[in-house]
Amino acid sequence: MTEIETIAAVLATANDVAVVSHVIPDGDCLGSTLALALALRQRGAKVTAINADPVPETFRFLPGWETIVSPEKVDEIPSLLVMVDSTDMERGGEVFSGWREKAEMIINIDHHVSNTRFGHLNLVDGGAAATAELIYAVLKKIPVAISPAIATCLYTALATDTGSFQYENCTAATMRLAADLMELGADLPLIREFLWERKPLAAIRLLAEVLPTLTLGYGGRVAWMKVSTAALKASGALPEHAEGLVNYPRCIAGVEVGLLFRELPDGQVKVSLRSKKTVDVNTVAARFGGGGHRRAAGCTVKGDLETVTAMVVAAAGEAL
Repeated sequence: MTEIETIAAVLATANDVAVVSHVIPDGDCLGSTLALALALRQRGAKVTAINADPVPETFRFLPGWETIVSPEKVDEIPSLLVMVDSTDMERGGEVFSGWREKAEMIINIDHHVSNTRFGHLNLVDGGAAATAELIYAVLKKIPVAISPAIATCLYTALATDTGSFQYENCTAATMRLAADLMELGADLPLIREFLWERKPLAAIRLLAEVLPTLTLGYGGRVAWMKVSTAALKASGALPEHAEGLVNYPRCIAGVEVGLLFRELPDGQVKVSLRSKKTVDVNTVAARFGGGGHRRAAGCTVKGDLETVTAMVVAAAGEAL
């Protein structure tokens, strides 16, 4: 049996499952989590969907989003734990380090090349455009009927992790899957409204605060912006509103590497890295304990905003 078939066989008979995704949740981890949870509940299983952080307002249209709970609200750890879109257990939050020994089986489903293959069963494919592609493959093998709600979750995951089907991780198979999901009832008008036509005013005000920090270096091939705690406060924005801002420095003509630095309240800085054609930002992020993909990666670095910015920009310059 293939890994997909093995995992499908386990999930087809599961009665009690926890589905966990990474902190600072994005469209792929939420869409994949909810699609799997909806499908397993459809088969009669008890499913607990877990995320250590609140669901961002942008994704509060996904069917079942309100059922996602924080790990602190889980009284008993289910024997079967499915981690989705997470490079390691800790990506879900510090609490999950203690869950490793308590779960009888851990299934790891992910598309990041930096995945540590921490599960008892590992479905890891760095060639997949999104974890949702792998979730869909598993659901087809269980098998389970893909409802419009499930299709909406999976389509959202694909659309967000491919930059609306623009990034190089988008393949012909990705487009065929998107077409299948449309035919299965994915609610495109709803997805379009929430993802692209419903920006909170605070997010636009944050952009206005951050754009003046735009800096170019290395002959205009590296560009970066900084999101300080003061900028968040001045704009009235939430940390989630900084997601996607890294695309502004990346999209500049001549820039190969775009970076975004966001100051965290605990003396650390969250770094988002993006590249266009040549630089493997996964290896750059790995130097600072992070990871991801060749063209999109991230890390969290201890230090003040200016120091971390200087270190990571230098590493990006070396990678050129």
